[in-house]
Amino acid sequence: MVVEVDDSGWGDLVGGVVIVMRRIGTNESHTGEIPLELFQGTGFKYKGYLRVATEIILEGLDALKVPKTEPLHICSGYVFTTAKETLRDLGYKVVESRIVGETQTLAEETFLKSLVQLGLGELEYIRSMRSFNRLLDWVHEDLEERERYVKTGWKSWSKHRER
Repeated sequence: MVVEVDDSGWGDLVGGVVIVMRRIGTNESHTGEIPLELFQGTGFKYKGYLRVATEIILEGLDALKVPKTEPLHICSGYVFTTAKETLRDLGYKVVESRIVGETQTLAEETFLKSLVQLGLGELEYIRSMRSFNRLLDWVHEDLEERERYVKTGWKSWSKHRER
Protein backbone atom coordinates (compact mmCIF):
# COMPACT_ATOMS: atom_id res chain seq x y z
CA MET A 1 0.00 0.00 0.00
CA VAL A 2 0.91 3.67 -0.28
CA VAL A 3 0.08 6.70 1.85
CA GLU A 4 -0.34 9.98 -0.04
CA VAL A 5 0.27 13.32 1.66
CA ASP A 6 -1.07 16.57 0.22
CA ASP A 7 -1.77 20.11 1.35
CA SER A 8 -4.34 22.71 0.42
CA GLY A 9 -4.38 26.42 1.16
CA TRP A 10 -0.67 27.17 0.73
CA GLY A 11 -1.28 29.32 -2.35
CA ASP A 12 -4.43 30.90 -1.00
CA LEU A 13 -4.57 34.42 0.36
CA VAL A 14 -6.82 33.56 3.31
CA GLY A 15 -6.89 30.84 5.92
CA GLY A 16 -4.34 28.39 7.18
CA VAL A 17 -3.14 25.27 5.40
CA VAL A 18 -4.63 21.81 5.73
CA ILE A 19 -2.65 18.61 5.40
CA VAL A 20 -4.27 15.36 4.38
CA MET A 21 -2.84 11.85 4.53
CA ARG A 22 -4.75 9.09 2.77
CA ARG A 23 -3.90 5.42 2.43
CA ILE A 24 -4.58 4.22 -1.10
CA GLY A 25 -6.67 1.07 -1.13
CA THR A 26 -8.35 1.41 2.26
CA ASN A 27 -9.19 5.12 2.00
CA GLU A 28 -8.19 5.65 5.65
CA SER A 29 -7.23 9.25 6.24
CA HIS A 30 -5.80 11.69 8.73
CA THR A 31 -6.09 15.46 8.50
CA GLY A 32 -4.60 18.38 10.35
CA GLU A 33 -4.41 22.12 9.97
CA ILE A 34 -1.60 24.62 10.21
CA PRO A 35 -3.35 27.59 11.81
CA LEU A 36 -3.53 30.96 10.12
CA GLU A 37 -1.58 32.57 12.97
CA LEU A 38 1.55 30.78 11.75
CA PHE A 39 1.33 32.76 8.50
CA GLN A 40 1.20 36.09 10.30
CA GLY A 41 3.73 38.07 12.35
CA THR A 42 6.43 36.17 14.21
CA GLY A 43 4.75 32.84 13.49
CA PHE A 44 5.59 33.38 9.86
CA LYS A 45 8.98 34.96 10.51
CA TYR A 46 10.22 31.85 12.34
CA LYS A 47 8.59 29.38 9.91
CA GLY A 48 6.59 27.62 12.60
CA TYR A 49 4.38 26.22 9.87
CA LEU A 50 7.17 23.85 8.81
CA ARG A 51 7.35 22.37 12.31
CA VAL A 52 3.57 22.01 12.54
CA ALA A 53 3.40 20.34 9.11
CA THR A 54 5.92 17.78 10.37
CA GLU A 55 3.95 17.23 13.59
CA ILE A 56 0.71 16.66 11.66
CA ILE A 57 2.38 14.03 9.48
CA LEU A 58 3.98 12.28 12.46
CA GLU A 59 0.58 12.19 14.18
CA GLY A 60 -0.91 10.78 10.98
CA LEU A 61 1.71 8.05 10.82
CA ASP A 62 0.69 6.97 14.32
CA ALA A 63 -3.05 7.27 13.64
CA LEU A 64 -2.82 5.25 10.41
CA LYS A 65 -0.24 2.84 11.88
CA VAL A 66 2.07 3.35 8.90
CA PRO A 67 5.05 0.98 8.93
CA LYS A 68 8.41 2.21 7.65
CA THR A 69 8.07 -0.23 4.75
CA GLU A 70 5.00 1.57 3.36
CA PRO A 71 5.97 4.31 0.88
CA LEU A 72 4.90 7.88 1.59
CA HIS A 73 4.07 9.80 -1.58
CA ILE A 74 4.38 13.43 -0.51
CA CYS A 75 3.51 16.52 -2.50
CA SER A 76 6.61 18.44 -3.55
CA GLY A 77 5.36 21.68 -1.94
CA TYR A 78 7.64 23.81 0.24
CA VAL A 79 5.49 23.28 3.32
CA PHE A 80 6.76 19.67 3.47
CA THR A 81 10.50 20.50 3.33
CA THR A 82 11.24 19.79 7.00
CA ALA A 83 8.80 16.89 7.16
CA LYS A 84 10.48 15.03 4.29
CA GLU A 85 13.89 15.38 5.94
CA THR A 86 12.55 14.20 9.28
CA LEU A 87 10.74 11.22 7.75
CA ARG A 88 13.84 10.13 5.84
CA ASP A 89 15.93 10.46 9.02
CA LEU A 90 13.38 8.21 10.77
CA GLY A 91 13.76 5.56 8.06
CA TYR A 92 10.58 6.11 6.02
CA LYS A 93 10.59 5.77 2.26
CA VAL A 94 9.61 9.24 0.99
CA VAL A 95 8.73 9.75 -2.65
CA GLU A 96 8.07 13.28 -3.90
CA SER A 97 4.94 13.05 -6.00
CA ARG A 98 2.31 15.08 -7.76
CA ILE A 99 -0.84 14.26 -5.82
CA VAL A 100 -4.04 14.08 -7.87
CA GLY A 101 -7.39 12.37 -7.58
CA GLU A 102 -9.09 11.43 -4.32
CA THR A 103 -6.38 12.67 -1.97
CA GLN A 104 -6.21 16.05 -3.68
CA THR A 105 -10.01 16.34 -3.64
CA LEU A 106 -10.09 15.47 0.07
CA ALA A 107 -7.46 18.13 0.77
CA GLU A 108 -9.37 20.78 -1.19
CA GLU A 109 -12.69 19.99 0.51
CA THR A 110 -11.05 19.96 3.94
CA PHE A 111 -9.53 23.37 3.25
CA LEU A 112 -12.87 24.83 2.16
CA LYS A 113 -14.46 23.50 5.36
CA SER A 114 -11.66 25.12 7.38
CA LEU A 115 -12.60 28.48 5.83
CA VAL A 116 -16.20 27.91 6.91
CA GLN A 117 -14.99 27.24 10.48
CA LEU A 118 -12.83 30.36 10.30
CA GLY A 119 -16.00 32.34 9.67
CA LEU A 120 -15.77 33.31 6.01
CA GLY A 121 -19.28 32.11 5.20
CA GLU A 122 -21.20 29.09 4.03
CA LEU A 123 -19.48 26.31 2.07
CA GLU A 124 -21.15 27.04 -1.27
CA TYR A 125 -20.38 30.75 -0.98
CA ILE A 126 -16.70 30.03 -0.28
CA ARG A 127 -16.57 27.48 -3.09
CA SER A 128 -17.97 30.12 -5.49
CA MET A 129 -15.23 32.64 -4.69
CA ARG A 130 -12.28 30.23 -4.51
CA SER A 131 -9.67 32.02 -6.55
CA PHE A 132 -6.85 34.30 -5.48
CA ASN A 133 -8.35 37.40 -7.11
CA ARG A 134 -11.90 36.80 -5.91
CA LEU A 135 -10.68 36.27 -2.35
CA LEU A 136 -8.53 39.39 -2.65
CA ASP A 137 -11.61 41.35 -3.76
CA TRP A 138 -13.57 39.88 -0.85
CA VAL A 139 -10.89 41.01 1.64
CA HIS A 140 -10.80 44.51 0.14
CA GLU A 141 -14.58 44.90 0.41
CA ASP A 142 -14.00 45.27 4.17
CA LEU A 143 -10.23 45.39 4.62
CA GLU A 144 -10.34 46.57 8.21
CA GLU A 145 -12.46 43.60 9.29
CA ARG A 146 -11.19 40.91 6.92
CA GLU A 147 -7.43 41.40 6.95
CA ARG A 148 -7.36 39.17 10.04
CA TYR A 149 -8.10 36.22 7.71
CA VAL A 150 -5.08 36.96 5.47
CA LYS A 151 -1.66 35.34 5.39
CA THR A 152 -0.09 38.72 6.17
CA GLY A 153 3.42 37.32 6.59
CA TRP A 154 3.82 36.92 2.84
CA LYS A 155 5.91 39.69 1.29
CA SER A 156 3.39 39.97 -1.52
CA TRP A 157 0.63 40.94 0.93
CA SER A 158 1.91 44.50 1.29
CA LYS A 159 1.64 44.93 -2.48
CA HIS A 160 -1.83 43.36 -2.64
CA ARG A 161 -2.96 45.29 0.41
CA GLU A 162 -2.26 48.62 -1.22
CA ARG A 163 -3.61 47.80 -4.67
